Amino acid sequence: MVRLLVEGNDLHRVTTSRSAKVQNSLVSLWDMYEATECTTSEFLAKVGQAYGVVLD
Repeated sequence: MVRLLVEGNDLHRVTTSRSAKVQNSLVSLWDMYEATECTTSEFLAKVGQAYGVVLD
């Protein structure tokens, strides 16, 4: 039986600038939502926009 041990510093996460931007956007939107600065509908629409989804 072979065991492989991996330490946290051995793992590297590759992120693109696009995914990092989306993540930052989502965190910011969630903060706004929690602070009741936008409605649920507005929040969901903005989340969709962050992912590039446009609803008519």
